[in-house]
Amino acid sequence: MIGAVDEPARATSRLAARVKDALRPLAAALPQLSALPSWPRSMRVLKHHGFSPASVFDIGVAYGTFPLYRAFPDAFYYLVDPAKESLAYMQRLSGQLRCEVHAVALGDRDGEADLEVRADIQESTLLGEIGPRSVRRMDRVPLRRFDSLFTRIARPALCKIDVQGAELMVLSGMTGRLAEIDALVIETSTIATVVGGAEVEGVVRFLGDHGFCLADIVGLRRRPLDGATAQLDLLFMPRHAALFRDRRWAATP
Repeated sequence: MIGAVDEPARATSRLAARVKDALRPLAAALPQLSALPSWPRSMRVLKHHGFSPASVFDIGVAYGTFPLYRAFPDAFYYLVDPAKESLAYMQRLSGQLRCEVHAVALGDRDGEADLEVRADIQESTLLGEIGPRSVRRMDRVPLRRFDSLFTRIARPALCKIDVQGAELMVLSGMTGRLAEIDALVIETSTIATVVGGAEVEGVVRFLGDHGFCLADIVGLRRRPLDGATAQLDLLFMPRHAALFRDRRWAATP
């Protein structure tokens, strides 16, 4: 009787294995099989491990980081972007989120800096571009260190940084408060396209020296020049985070 009961289960398992083998050559084209990076997928991983931020710092807002707002609608947001065009978007977001708006650039010192404003404000940068670009104008903008601008941080805290090559400048200005950040999502480059721009190796090394580990790839962009991967959105968390404590590959069947 036991064998009769087990046989349908074994047949189902064999069928599933055959289907998986048949689909294997197509895995790279099927998101669910290839586990392609995505904001919703990475945010679900954080939630699975009980992460629910009280504070979210959106550094480099441009038009808005909507996958982040959808994932954590109850958090308090600090919206930071120096571009004049972005201010209108941040003010509009203030009607949808609990937030503060800061029309400043973040860096490794307090003072001022030149911002190269692009036709697409999402590409505006404190650093000079390598190669052709469409520049709207140069603006002189206030520059602040994160740790002098934000003196109280409600935990848990998540910080997203998208600053077109100036990631290490921003991180250097966070050192006084970095221990109070529980997750970082940083856009950085595999191939920097701005003069002196940060690249993945330097960002990983800096954060490793401050107790953070790479936890996930949230997204990627390829450059139009040749289709090479040029930018990655990377999730970092402290070494002691819950995500790293569970070392299993899969749950017990």
